[in-house]
Amino acid sequence: MPRSSLFWRLFAGWCALVGAVLAAGFWVASVQLAGLADEALAARLADAARGLVATFPGRDPAADPAGFAAAAEALRTTTRIGCTLEPDSSAGDEELFAAARRGDTVSRIRYDGAAGRRTLEVAVPVGNPPTRRVVLAVGDAVESDRALAVWQRRLLGGCVLVAGGAAALGYAVARRITRPVGELAAAARRLAAGDIAADLPATDVAELAGLGEALGRLREQLVERGLTIGRQGTQQEAVLGSMVEGVLAIDDRRRIIGINRAAADLLGVESDRAAGRPLQDVIRNPELRRFALTAIDCREPVEDELVLHGVRDRTIRLRGTALRDASGAGGAVIVLDDVTEMQRLETIRRDFVANVSHELKTPVSSIKGFVETLLDGAVDDPDDARRFLGIIGRQSDRLAAIIEDLLALSRIEQSETSGTLPVEHLPLAGILDTAADDCRPRAAERGIDLRIDCPRDLLATVNGPLLEQAVINLVDNAIKYSEPGKIVQIVAAPSPTAAGVLLRVRDEGCGIAAEHLPRLFERFYRVDKARSRNLGGTGLGLSIVKHIVQAHSGTIAVESAPGVGTTFTIHLPSAAA
Repeated sequence: MPRSSLFWRLFAGWCALVGAVLAAGFWVASVQLAGLADEALAARLADAARGLVATFPGRDPAADPAGFAAAAEALRTTTRIGCTLEPDSSAGDEELFAAARRGDTVSRIRYDGAAGRRTLEVAVPVGNPPTRRVVLAVGDAVESDRALAVWQRRLLGGCVLVAGGAAALGYAVARRITRPVGELAAAARRLAAGDIAADLPATDVAELAGLGEALGRLREQLVERGLTIGRQGTQQEAVLGSMVEGVLAIDDRRRIIGINRAAADLLGVESDRAAGRPLQDVIRNPELRRFALTAIDCREPVEDELVLHGVRDRTIRLRGTALRDASGAGGAVIVLDDVTEMQRLETIRRDFVANVSHELKTPVSSIKGFVETLLDGAVDDPDDARRFLGIIGRQSDRLAAIIEDLLALSRIEQSETSGTLPVEHLPLAGILDTAADDCRPRAAERGIDLRIDCPRDLLATVNGPLLEQAVINLVDNAIKYSEPGKIVQIVAAPSPTAAGVLLRVRDEGCGIAAEHLPRLFERFYRVDKARSRNLGGTGLGLSIVKHIVQAHSGTIAVESAPGVGTTFTIHLPSAAA
């Protein structure tokens, strides 16, 4: 529907009102003027008729019809008014003459359509009953109509002048009234556009002043609500941004209305570009889309798990809750929790419990079995007794080694957590020489060539005994899993890419398959369980090495290929170097 301004409505209404009043006044005045003109002409005709009758003796024109006719003709010539005397019995105009005979002066108008002229007839009673006569005076209304037209034109001109003045006055009044309304409307538009500092105009019109005060209160409320919403939005963004869990909000049309950084990282999307887009355009995982539909439709919270495939598969736990606002529109909030690490740790915990139980059960069962054998009578046979006691001793040593390694791990972890590891500024070559001297007898037994490559002036701030133990564990593993005649190298040098020291232990042994590398440093994890136990390992050596390196704020990595060999690389950062 087309809209017009208040100014033009007021101005048009004023003009219409003035026009209607002036038109009505002009019509009434014209009618009155026409009536007055006809009355004046009728009075003139009546006076002419009476004056004509008065010229006859006894005022009885019927007594001298010829003289009356001559006088009437003379009157017609001079005044253009025709007078006729009604005969005693008139065949026409009975009503007109009947009214005149009763003593009334009666007039009527005749209009000649062909000539376009009006004629006024006046019946004037003459004399007294019963000899009363009627004189009919007839006059042309052309002059009267001409004069009437002149007065009407003058009246119309005056009306036009009055209308013009009234329109100018109405324009000024409408402009004065609507100016503050327009200013208030402009201020309201600026407020709606967010210009809170917009000035509100003052006006002396009570209604508009009240409207301005209402807009002022509305502005204060908008400012307060804007600050509240801003604080809430900032708090919400801070909360969602700091959450480890991903949060995804969708409406009932499956459009994304909100996604935090954690969810965007999990799903591999850009949070800024995802808002407002359909879920199927952003999320390619069909299981997640089906879960979103279920969350929208279900009144109760729903849960599920899915696997996101990629470079590293991740397990995501989903929790969805339906949303319903006051208008009835729906949607859902989905919380995505990456439980991959939790499941991995749970797997490690189960494996650790199973492995430590198995590692402790084997020597305990062996000791118990041989003790029962001795008690059953084998103790009486010196050779069997000596052999069984030797096995019991070895299993006891193995059990003691496992317990000692567990206690060592506990001590190292305490130092790692508390940051109280005692360190010294020591030559790294001396630590490596001591570790190599400890391993040389075992290397010589297997025909392994143990080599060291370390600058004599390379210093490191480390805990000497712990680092020596880590190197011994790595070298001992390298010797165990290398074939006779192979080489085990210990190499130390400044790091070429980052501040610190690199320490490598490299062998040419059987190598490790790629699927075992991520779990290689777990406690009691064995690549080849039977061979590891036969070689006398406790399954805790590499775990001890990892925690010793972490206690020095360093890192350890492994590279290996089956049939080629294995390289362990320790990086001690600049804080310890």
